[in-house]
Amino acid sequence: MLSIVARLAALPALVLLASCTGPTAETKSPAPSPTPSSAAPATAASVKKNLTAQGFLQKKVGELGGTECQNSLDTCAIKFTVDKIEVNPTCYEYGTPAAAGRKTLLLHVSLTTGNLSSNAQGLAPTIFNPFSLKGLSADGFVHDAQPGSCVDYKGRLSDTILANSRYTGTVEVDVPESVTSVASAWLTPGPDGSRGWVWNIG
Repeated sequence: MLSIVARLAALPALVLLASCTGPTAETKSPAPSPTPSSAAPATAASVKKNLTAQGFLQKKVGELGGTECQNSLDTCAIKFTVDKIEVNPTCYEYGTPAAAGRKTLLLHVSLTTGNLSSNAQGLAPTIFNPFSLKGLSADGFVHDAQPGSCVDYKGRLSDTILANSRYTGTVEVDVPESVTSVASAWLTPGPDGSRGWVWNIG
């Protein structure tokens, strides 16, 4: 009888000891599954990597860009390419070349629109408006571009952009000689932190 009582008295101590030693070799704890919150910073970081220090999305000359999109460039209500950038083109007979210390940039642009929301209707004419363009220098300076007056006005990109339409034309700006890229700037940052697009002059 005494031995049974002694065994029962020792049982809590054995249970306590087992709880402190953790799982045995045969017991494997499942690996924790990643949570959405742990993946979010990586997603944000990957978006930021595509932007310049100023917040512009980098584009190559000839590369498709767009805005007012659903989930891909194919779905954008406004799609465009900068097909070519001329530096200091030959001025026509009545044109005025850029002053000393400055240069003329002539952007050749193609633009296509689909169904435009009221927001897109207001945005479309501003993307390649000379007053929306910025000249960026390698030293980090950002300059407001000025409308140029070197080339003939014929062939300029239309100021009126309509829905379900296609356009080609040129945009001329005057910038400091130090400028190495040209950007189309948003007035306020987009949802991904972007401020517009930028193209190297080459």
